[in-house]
Amino acid sequence: MTTLAKDEVIKSDILDEAAKLFRHYGLQKTTMEDIAKAVGKGKSTLYYYYKNKEEIFDAVIRKEKNAIFRNIQEAVSKEDSAVKKLEAFTRSKMREIRRMTTLYQVVATEVRNCSELEMGIRKNYDCTEVEILKSILQYGVITGEFPNYDQQELDILAFLLANAQRGVEAALIMDKKMDEIGEKMDFLVSILMNGIKKS
Repeated sequence: MTTLAKDEVIKSDILDEAAKLFRHYGLQKTTMEDIAKAVGKGKSTLYYYYKNKEEIFDAVIRKEKNAIFRNIQEAVSKEDSAVKKLEAFTRSKMREIRRMTTLYQVVATEVRNCSELEMGIRKNYDCTEVEILKSILQYGVITGEFPNYDQQELDILAFLLANAQRGVEAALIMDKKMDEIGEKMDFLVSILMNGIKKS
């Protein structure tokens, strides 16, 4: 195994073990010592790869979000109409959020204490989500499912769709009502689709 490959394995192990600790104890109560012990390495190994636990937390979240978006894009690509693509986007996103609800709650409650970390995570996530939605809307314009929106209107529409969904998901997750998320999101998508098609 090359040094580069070995480094990647170690970093992956660190992130996997740290994710478990963050889910269980939260960001504030997890220490670098806890993570090192869970990985079976010395703290010096952790500091070789990451400056602090916040950097590890950021890497954990980015890894999770990359996996989420890979799964969402895969679900979207299987559909042949813009409406079905939007439905697939919403359903697969809800599935992924259910899968990582505990970590999502840690993010929502604890990164508020670290505004720079929160801004980086949120900005990256928001941009990717809006870009996926925009590509679906553009597809709908090309196929004639949606009116011929110009680029500025598509930007606004993607932004509104992303934030409408985020508002619903955040409220249900914070209130621990994840069992209602599918039904409420389906209803939201249905209303939004009717509005988009009639514009």
